[in-house]
Amino acid sequence: MPNLSQIKRQRMLEFLNKIREEHNDDASLIAINEIETELFNKKFGLVWEEHEERVDIEMLTKVPVFSEVVDREIVSDKNLPYNFLLEGDNLHSLKLLVKTHKGNIDLIYIDPPYNTGNEDFMYEDDYVNEDDGFRHSKWLSFMDERLRLARDLLTEEGALFIQISDIELAQLKLLCDDVFGENNFLNIISVNMKNIAGASGGGEDKRFKKNCEYILIYAKNYSALPIFNGAYVYTEMSELIKTYIEEGVSWKYTSVLLYEGDKEYIGSTVDGDGNDIKVYLRKNPVIKSIKQVAKSEGISEQEAYKKYGTKIFQTTNAQSSIRTRVMSYRTEQGISEDLLSIEYVPKTGRNKGKVYEQFYKGDKCRLFVWLKDTSEEIDGVLYKKDLQGTYWDYTGQMKNLTKEGNVEFNNGKKPLELVKRIISLYPSKDITVLDFFAGSGTTGHAVISQNAEDDGTRKFILCTNNEGNICEEVTYKRLSNVIYGYTTDSGKVFEPNPVNLKYYKTGFIEKYSDDLDYSVNDELLKHIAEMVQLEYAVSLDDSKYILLMSDEEADAFILDNNKLQKCKGLFLSSAVLLTSEQTRKLTDSGINTYIIPDYYFESELLEVGER
Repeated sequence: MPNLSQIKRQRMLEFLNKIREEHNDDASLIAINEIETELFNKKFGLVWEEHEERVDIEMLTKVPVFSEVVDREIVSDKNLPYNFLLEGDNLHSLKLLVKTHKGNIDLIYIDPPYNTGNEDFMYEDDYVNEDDGFRHSKWLSFMDERLRLARDLLTEEGALFIQISDIELAQLKLLCDDVFGENNFLNIISVNMKNIAGASGGGEDKRFKKNCEYILIYAKNYSALPIFNGAYVYTEMSELIKTYIEEGVSWKYTSVLLYEGDKEYIGSTVDGDGNDIKVYLRKNPVIKSIKQVAKSEGISEQEAYKKYGTKIFQTTNAQSSIRTRVMSYRTEQGISEDLLSIEYVPKTGRNKGKVYEQFYKGDKCRLFVWLKDTSEEIDGVLYKKDLQGTYWDYTGQMKNLTKEGNVEFNNGKKPLELVKRIISLYPSKDITVLDFFAGSGTTGHAVISQNAEDDGTRKFILCTNNEGNICEEVTYKRLSNVIYGYTTDSGKVFEPNPVNLKYYKTGFIEKYSDDLDYSVNDELLKHIAEMVQLEYAVSLDDSKYILLMSDEEADAFILDNNKLQKCKGLFLSSAVLLTSEQTRKLTDSGINTYIIPDYYFESELLEVGER
C-alpha cells in the first residue's frame, strides 16, 4: 500500500523544481530553498508517515454492508434487546456503525495490537516485524482512522478506555490528545498483569522485566462526563482478619454497637454556615468488643463480623469543624452521658444534601467510624473494600485466564474482572458498550456478568476479524457458553444468562457495474434489515417487529388484524406514504412507528447518481 505522506512530499518537490526552472533569480531561489527546508522539518507534536489500507481502497469502488448469519442468532428472551457480534475488518464495521450509532455509544473498551514486532499486528495481510522501518507509522495510521470513528460514536457523556503496553504508549497518548483533545484526557492506569517471576522481556539485558500494562482513559467531552463510580478491591473480611492476626497488623474495628440507646433530643448547635446540628443523648447503649460478642454467642470472630458487620466501628479523634462544635456544645451544656449522636445535612462529600447521623463517645467526642462505610456484603459475605487509584493489581486473576468463558485463547486474553471493573465505573447501568478489538469476547462476557450481578440492562457490540477462525470458534463460542451456561473441566457450573445475540458478517457490494439493469439502491435494500436491527437492537421477525418497504406491503399489513395485535414496532421505508386513517389505526393499536433513515446509504447513492 502507498505511503501517502511520501507521495505528497514528492509531488510538492516536483512542483518546486518546476518553479526553480522558471524563477532562477537569487531572491526566488532563496525562498524556494526555505520552503523545501520547511517541508522536511519535523513539526511539533506527533508526526508519522501516513499509510493507506486495503479497506480504504476497496471503499472507493465498493459499499460496505452487513449480512446476518441467521443460524447463529441466540434468543433467550424475545422481550430483551439484542447484542451484536460483527465479524470482519473493524474499520469496515466502524464506518457502518457510524451510520447507526453516531453519538450513541456510552463506553468503549479496546485492547488493540501492541505492535511488539512479534506477529501481533497484521497490516495489509503481513505481520509488521520490529525491523520494519515504518513499523510505528503503520500502527499510528491504523489507529488514527479507527479512533476518529470511535470519537464520532461516543455520546457527549461517553468515555474511551484503551489498554496498551509501553511500546506504543507515548505515541498513543499524543495521538489521543490530537483526536480527543488534551483537555479530555482523564488518567493512565497502570495494571500489574504478572508477577516479576513470570514477567517476560528484560532481565537478560539492560531492561527491567515487564509486568505492567496501561489503560488510557479519555472523555468525549470532559465537562459532560458523569462522575465515575469508585474502583474497589474486595477482600473477604474473615480472610483479612485472619491475615492481620497472623501478621500482627493492628486492626481497630473491634467494637460493636449492639444497641444505640434511647434517643433523646436535647437541643441544637450550628455549623459554619449557621445551619442546625441537632444533638441527641443516647441513654443505656450497649457496646461490646467483637471478642465478647463471639464468646457470648458461641460463634467465631469471623461469624461475628459477618453477623454484626453493619454495627462494628472504631473511634477516632480526627479533626473536623463539626466535631469541634459538638465538643463545645457538650462542654457548654455540661453533658455527662457517654454517648451522643447528631443529625445534620453535609454540604460536601458522599452524604451531601441529605440528613446524616454521626455518633460521638466520651468527653473527647471521639467520632464513630463504621466498618460498613468501607465494606460491603455480597451474597451474604462481608468484604472489606478499598478504593483504588491509578494502580490496579490483577496478578491474582491471571492463573486460570486462558479458560475463562470455557474457551482457550492464549494471545492477549484479558481478565474478566478487569473489564467488569471498567464497565462498572460508568454510573449508569443502562448503557451501550463497544469493543472493536474484541478478540476472545471478554468485553461481551463482562457486560453479561456485570448485568447479572447488579441487574443492569447494558448492551454490547463486539467487532473482530475472523483471522484463524477466531470470531467463529472463540468469540462466538465464548458468548454462547456464557449465554447457555457451561460446566468447566473441574466441575464448576456457570448458570445460563438471558441474553439475545445477532451475528453479522461484513462484506461489499459494487458501486459500479457494466450491467445496465444493476442498481446499487436495489443491492443496498437487501441489507437494510441488518442496519435497522443494529440501530434499534431488535429482531425483525415479521411479528413483533416488522419492516415494510412499499405502500402495498403497508396496505396489506394494516388490513391484517392478527398482525396488528402482535406488532410492537413498525419500520417503514421513507417511500411509504400512510393515509391519515392508517396512521390513526396504528396509533390506536399502540404500535410504535419508525421511518427508516435515509442516512444509512444516502451519501453512497448520491455518489453513484441514484439519489
